[in-house]
Amino acid sequence: MLKKYFHNRDMPFWIISFSILIGLTLPVLIQDGMFMDAVLYTSVSHNLSMGIGTFWFPQFSLHNIARLPSFHEQPPLVFGIQALFFTIFGGSMVVERFYTFITMLITAIVIVLLWKEIFRDDDTLKRSGWLAIILWISIPVCFWSYSNNMHENTMGIFTLCSALFIVKAFRSLKTSVPFCILSGIFILLATMSKGLPGFFPIAIPFLYWLTTKGTSFSRSILYTAIIILVPFIIYTILFLIPESRESLSVYLFKRVLHRISDAPTVDNRFYILFRLFLELLPQILLVIIIATVAGLKKFRIFSSKKNNQLSVFFILAGLSASLPLMLTLVQKRFYFVPALPFFAIGLAIPVASFIGNLIEKIDTKSRRYSIFFLLSIFLFLSTVTYSVMQKGKTGREKEILHDVYSIGKVVPKYSAISIPVEMWNDWGLQCYLIRYFNISLDPYKRNTFFMTDKSMKTDTLSGYKKINIGTVKYELYKRQ
Repeated sequence: MLKKYFHNRDMPFWIISFSILIGLTLPVLIQDGMFMDAVLYTSVSHNLSMGIGTFWFPQFSLHNIARLPSFHEQPPLVFGIQALFFTIFGGSMVVERFYTFITMLITAIVIVLLWKEIFRDDDTLKRSGWLAIILWISIPVCFWSYSNNMHENTMGIFTLCSALFIVKAFRSLKTSVPFCILSGIFILLATMSKGLPGFFPIAIPFLYWLTTKGTSFSRSILYTAIIILVPFIIYTILFLIPESRESLSVYLFKRVLHRISDAPTVDNRFYILFRLFLELLPQILLVIIIATVAGLKKFRIFSSKKNNQLSVFFILAGLSASLPLMLTLVQKRFYFVPALPFFAIGLAIPVASFIGNLIEKIDTKSRRYSIFFLLSIFLFLSTVTYSVMQKGKTGREKEILHDVYSIGKVVPKYSAISIPVEMWNDWGLQCYLIRYFNISLDPYKRNTFFMTDKSMKTDTLSGYKKINIGTVKYELYKRQ
């Protein structure tokens, strides 16, 4: 069995791709500290696993966000899925990191399945899915997102699965309707994870017809209708149920529309397009370099009309997930993470033939190949070893985390600490206190404990005495 893998020309490249997956994410995941949004969402999921809140009305803290009675920054599905992980595996920090790592691995697997589907009649290219994996995970915002517990990680699985079943529907006439239904179900799951951006696979049947000409226009319209009908029917049912209707209505009308109109994050609608170009620039340059080398070797990488069409199809699919983000001024670069697998596949296709041709010439019995294979294994072991060495370290916000752990030893769990109103937007502090000790911050009333930032000028607190617990950034007081 081992001999079989050793003589597989593509195996070292698969090992290298998996090493890159690990090396770009696990060393960060294994450390304490995450991006604020990631800690926020993790806290809500952890609360749900402990029975604090319900699926349709999850809870973050005493006052949640915008003083709503429940947490509705995102639809509830990802919170529910992660809550199951916490219920099964416990409330440790490792669990949320494990979940994030699993979403990355599943996404990589679906990318490979989609790659094999489009090249199922080409044995050489079918084995080159590792190329798309490398181009995908090496996108800066991509490995950043999978180093944090972002909702886009889960949504990306569902949208990618939806696209996979759409492609299968076009290539498998006898089972096309069931595949379309499955695609519609995954769109539903995507929208229940991240809202309206999850609908973008609806455009894929039209884009497949437009670029590949491998089907009729009427067939693409039929598939689109089936795909839309599935989430439409299920959402209709959900809006007939009072609990789910109220939850989804709060999310859509009190949070989404409010943020779009009152909380812009950029000044220019084209910001997201510019960020997308910058994120993809290393991959684009790499493809240009490979294409140039291929040209010097008299290899025509654009000689296959079918592959050219597929490349355009995937790039347009990626744009269909990215360009709608320009409709609002609420834009952040990680919003287009679910689009990145499509760009990676689209960029990998033109150069895959050339790389596959080079790999076919490798002599697996040669000494060079043996050394290369051993080096790939060494790279894998090195990345795993380095990742494990990061355990116990703090990746970000060391001062805040230091103080949070000190405060958590003194202040009882499930209680509230009073703060000045000016500290309400210290979301890092809020999120870590909730995540690790379920301690809320309360700017509206005086509780047993009161906390201030050391950089703030605070008058003597009548009735409170400072507690010396070795904090670095904050000062904690207790009512006497």
